[in-house]
Amino acid sequence: MKTRYALFAAGLTMALTLPVFGQEAPSDTARLLVKPHDMSAMMGKPTVDATFEGLHMKGWLVTQKQHKEMMKDNNGKMIMPGEKQSGVGGVGMKDTSAGIGKDMVAMRPAGVGMDNTTKEAMMAGTYHIGLELTDAVKGTAIDNASVNLIIESPSKKTSSVDLKPMMSHYGRGLTLDEKGNYRFTVNITVAGVIKTTKFQYAVQ
Repeated sequence: MKTRYALFAAGLTMALTLPVFGQEAPSDTARLLVKPHDMSAMMGKPTVDATFEGLHMKGWLVTQKQHKEMMKDNNGKMIMPGEKQSGVGGVGMKDTSAGIGKDMVAMRPAGVGMDNTTKEAMMAGTYHIGLELTDAVKGTAIDNASVNLIIESPSKKTSSVDLKPMMSHYGRGLTLDEKGNYRFTVNITVAGVIKTTKFQYAVQ
């Protein structure tokens, strides 16, 4: 009888301790709180969505006012990529009245920020452009490209800017100060090969 009770007690102890061993380590739980960077979740429907020469490109053009609202934390403070939002490591993306952003945590690890030149380029001008590049077949991100943007204004003036790597996309601020239809030529250099696509955007 004593042996039976001893076996029962041992079995009960094992049953109660197994769930503890099955729990995720604290580091795993913390890692789950950091959502992968998703431009569509933050920016909404892309301005351009194109597949060409083995690349898939999604692009967003928003006003700098909208962009700056997205870069604020829940307390209304501007946070740049890599900085910490109170209580959570990462960047708090605030839902905007325009319905573009969703509350989310960016994937860039805390403490890994941008240099001042990149920050200034990101927030300059009247608009912000962000391009997300992936391999059209594999679906993997293209993070080693050089991206040049040629802009033709409604009055046929042309200018050229280089986009900077920002988290999992390429972007910068743009000055679009004329009303009307802008034409953009995107030149993407990957492994020494230039791949080109075009799109248009109307400034109201």
